[in-house]
Amino acid sequence: MESNESLEVAIENLADLKRKIVVTVPQDTVKEAYNKIFNSMKEKVSIKGFRKGKIPQSLLEKRFEKVMKSEAIESLVPEYYEKAIKQENLKPAVRPQFDDLEIDKKKPMVFSATFEIYPEFDLPDPSVYGLEKKEAVFTDEEIQEQRERHLNNAATFALKDGEAAEGDQVVMDFVGKVEDETIAEANDQKYILGSKQFLPEFEAALTGMKKEEEKDFDLNFPSDYNEEKLRDKTAQFSVTVKEVNQTQLPEMDEAFFARYGDKVKSEEEFNQFIKDEVKFRKEHEIKTENHKIIKEKLNEVLDFNVPEQLQQEETSIRLKQAKQDPANKESADSVLEEKVKQEALEQLRFSILVQKVLDDEEIKTDENEVYRRFEMNCAMMGIRPEDLIKEEYGRQIYQQTYGMITEETVLDFIIEKATE
Repeated sequence: MESNESLEVAIENLADLKRKIVVTVPQDTVKEAYNKIFNSMKEKVSIKGFRKGKIPQSLLEKRFEKVMKSEAIESLVPEYYEKAIKQENLKPAVRPQFDDLEIDKKKPMVFSATFEIYPEFDLPDPSVYGLEKKEAVFTDEEIQEQRERHLNNAATFALKDGEAAEGDQVVMDFVGKVEDETIAEANDQKYILGSKQFLPEFEAALTGMKKEEEKDFDLNFPSDYNEEKLRDKTAQFSVTVKEVNQTQLPEMDEAFFARYGDKVKSEEEFNQFIKDEVKFRKEHEIKTENHKIIKEKLNEVLDFNVPEQLQQEETSIRLKQAKQDPANKESADSVLEEKVKQEALEQLRFSILVQKVLDDEEIKTDENEVYRRFEMNCAMMGIRPEDLIKEEYGRQIYQQTYGMITEETVLDFIIEKATE
């Protein structure tokens, strides 16, 4: 069939987003498909009394009727389905359900496909988000704190004969128990006093301790502690300090600057590097907050229907994950399911909006940024990108990264429009 020839397609609206199309494949095309299959098979099939390649088509079609019908259908249906949805400008959101798959080379083939389409809707006006352009604001103290972090990361340590104080490194063994159940234990744990990685009570207990000193103390976990089971609990800790090391900050020399490659060659450039880092972090915080505002507003203003099959699949995945979360163990199934169903609906609406913005504004996802972020994930996992991408879960991570960057790209576009 010529590309400019109109295909016979009938469309039936079964529901808001559900469509059924009936596609007619011309008889000449059906016959041509049979001829191609015959030409492919005749050199491979042996029938007693005929030389290979000399078997009559009518005999081959009779002898291998089911095979040829199946191959003809597999050849024609996907091709003409794609032609039909393109011609009618339909956007299927799910895999089609094909029916009426009967074929006869002596007449046109008529088959049907049922599927759900993506909804049509208008993008929200940028003013709906209520965003204002913000500049990154930071203090000299924040710059100094970031500078000290870099210096501490490059610090060396020398044994100290005295009490542990802020900035010192403590090497220790410890065990923590709640009602005789061990909740934390470590050997040769290194910790910088003042880094605030442990609870304040733990740091206070370590402060002033000396090498080979032992101490028992109680530690009260706050009500907002990240581990729910330890909230408002009191633990008994036993600590043995094995070393106290004094921090020795690096000199501002070539050896230190070499840590930063070509980015830093002098103390002046180091200070600018630190300032740029703080500015970038502040800009990222502003962007993250704006992303949150946009998504919350979209949950309020987007009200279009989504394909039922997509929502069922998304809800099923989320519900399975939610039931495995200990935090939901007290939730009734009906309440949890309704909550998850709403979350699935909001995510699907957002994903559909993202795709519409990409299409309408002709925005492309930065594949270089996707790979850069993928490389970062690989580095944290200790796996080379070229090795991880060979695995199924590696390809899933790449696709997840691609989706995340795509969403960020669209959100950044909305921010730009909303703050012009």
